[in-house]
Amino acid sequence: MRKPWPLLCLLLLSAPVHAARLTDRHGEPLRRLAAEESSVALEEMSPSVILATLAAEDRRFFRHSGVDARAAVRAVLSNLSSGRRVSGASTITMQVASPAGGGSRSLSGKFLQVIQALLLERRSSKQDILERYLNTIEYGNRCKGIEAAARLYFDKPAARLSLAESAFLAGLPQAPDRLDPYRFLERSRRRQAHILEKLYRWGWVSKEDYLNALRERLGLVPREKAFEAPHFTRIAASLSSADESRSHERRTTLDLRLQHDVEGILRSHLRRLKAQHVTSGAVLILDNPTGEVLAWVGSPDFTDEKNAGQVDGVLSLRQPGSALKPFLYGLALSEGMTPAELLADIPTYEADGFRPRNYDKSYHGPVRLREALACSYNVPAVRTARVLGPGKFLGLLREAGFSSMDKDAGHYGTGLALGNAEVTLLELANAYAGLARGGIWMREKLFVDSAAQPPSPAGAVGQRPPGTAAPEPPRRFLSREAAYLITHILSDNDARAEAFGLDSPLHVPFALAAKTGTSKDYRDNWAAGYTPDWTATVWVGNPDNSPMRNISGITGAAPILRDVALTLWRRSEPRPFPRPSSIVEADICPLSGKTPGLWCPTRVTEVFAKGRLPAGSCDMHRFSDGKVVVVLPEEFRPWMRDLSPTPADNGPYAGLSIAFPRPGDIFKIDPSFPIRAQKIRVAAALPGGAEEVRWSVDGRPPDDLEGDHFWLGLSPGRHRIELSVKTAERTLRAKPVSILVVR
Repeated sequence: MRKPWPLLCLLLLSAPVHAARLTDRHGEPLRRLAAEESSVALEEMSPSVILATLAAEDRRFFRHSGVDARAAVRAVLSNLSSGRRVSGASTITMQVASPAGGGSRSLSGKFLQVIQALLLERRSSKQDILERYLNTIEYGNRCKGIEAAARLYFDKPAARLSLAESAFLAGLPQAPDRLDPYRFLERSRRRQAHILEKLYRWGWVSKEDYLNALRERLGLVPREKAFEAPHFTRIAASLSSADESRSHERRTTLDLRLQHDVEGILRSHLRRLKAQHVTSGAVLILDNPTGEVLAWVGSPDFTDEKNAGQVDGVLSLRQPGSALKPFLYGLALSEGMTPAELLADIPTYEADGFRPRNYDKSYHGPVRLREALACSYNVPAVRTARVLGPGKFLGLLREAGFSSMDKDAGHYGTGLALGNAEVTLLELANAYAGLARGGIWMREKLFVDSAAQPPSPAGAVGQRPPGTAAPEPPRRFLSREAAYLITHILSDNDARAEAFGLDSPLHVPFALAAKTGTSKDYRDNWAAGYTPDWTATVWVGNPDNSPMRNISGITGAAPILRDVALTLWRRSEPRPFPRPSSIVEADICPLSGKTPGLWCPTRVTEVFAKGRLPAGSCDMHRFSDGKVVVVLPEEFRPWMRDLSPTPADNGPYAGLSIAFPRPGDIFKIDPSFPIRAQKIRVAAALPGGAEEVRWSVDGRPPDDLEGDHFWLGLSPGRHRIELSVKTAERTLRAKPVSILVVR
């Protein structure tokens, strides 16, 4: 057998260059990187890699001076005889010298390649050229370099590749897409057999080695296991390659075990949502104190071409819907409002004709800021944005990291309160983590072995402001008091019970501040939740922007957030939210939001920043004609006159309310007392002129009815209390109240 030319180069190889690689935060290798660029020296590659590559690409590489004249003549004759281009004559040197022009078919382009190749051969050794080629050639699936290809497809370093594996990989660069092993395995196997046949025919391998390689069963890494955290590692690899320290191992912030758990949760829920035309989703988890990325799931399946699996849902721009409301009300609190502030949820029109509507298609009259945010009412949010000004709100959002909002305030208008701008899940996560930190924004961190994040490529991680060359330092975008008050509201399960019920997906056995969002026409679902320790954000929707079928944030993204939150809870018990010393408590009337007056039938405890307690006492509950009546502020009276004389199923009336119990109240049966003796007094706050009062509990009239109140016997379960009043002019209905009775 003739001694193969390629092996002579092994006598002249330079010292080894150690490969760079990424690991998770615990040192677990992230070896199956879809975009990792790891340079290895020739002597760190299996000799069969060199043999197979030269057989596939450039047989006379060690004999020519950069241009293979014999191959060029053969290519011209083949192309002329077939009448089309079936063969090229680009040598390895030509491909390295001019990678961008490697596919040029023009005469001038080929001439330029020849000149560049000749110059490269004069200033570089054959070993250097071949090494550069093997470290930069594309092997498909966004994989560059033989080391990355070996780890991606066979889960081993290039040094351990067998002859069969080397021939298999050497064939892929010819047409990485057409020979993709995960889609066209038979094509790539035929290409492998062709290369092995060349090696045997040319005498470069023995017959025994040739036959063994043909028979060898390839341990191709399964498709579903070949892409560990692909979207994350694509970003991390690009950042690492831009950093001077890429020559050593880089430890990322990712927790691979958590990543796997979250990927499974997302896929499981997307199967549940398939009937609602939901095809994709994304999840991002941050460590709040450091900003470190713990899990980054850009799609349920990176290899799913049908549903654009390679599109990163963490970085895609989508409309966040109501997920921006906490920042609107955070600004309102900074401007002097309080959680007890009375807001108007009544019909309203904006200057441009826009008429905001609530998700439940009804109005709720005077609502406190706490209720407006917790229940995600749209109308009070738009009215608040009008009062504060869209420009000021947009300014706060940009300070909170939403740099994707690059239009002026006039473009968004008051609709910004409902999330009509486009943001990324990464921006949303950083902003909510800022709330958890008490109003301090911090850029995400992808590596634990660096104090500062290296500058990212344009558009790679979020949207960096134009001209920013270095990472942005942490900054305060909201006062500590305002951030705490927003957190207190978002973690108040009772406050959101009126809209979402007590057992919504946001109800978990620990303090979780959470908010959902749904964009127009059900195109995007969002959910964000945080504790003092971590922030988790979820998006579900369709990459082609087609609408889902009647899926809101509370039914689409929120259940995913719940399961992610419970997974994190099982790993480590979350801490309670620390209360700043500048926060105080005070009792208020739940209807007016002011200090309870003499005639207020009930009171609740609210939290305030010091020096911002409600001014004055309740003036909405008054005593008239032997009864407590409700007198609404002037702005609500036109709305009262606009109400239909016969209420619709969901038609509320703010002047009439169930004073006790409050929505979401939970009552426990005392086993030491007779069940018949355990009752609660259900009472109403009635308007003037009430002639007939009608109560119902679970659709039936109660016993012991005494006009504006009655005694309700406790029985286990959930109960719905309804109240309507007939006056001389019309029949009015109060907002129903749901309570839970437990043993």
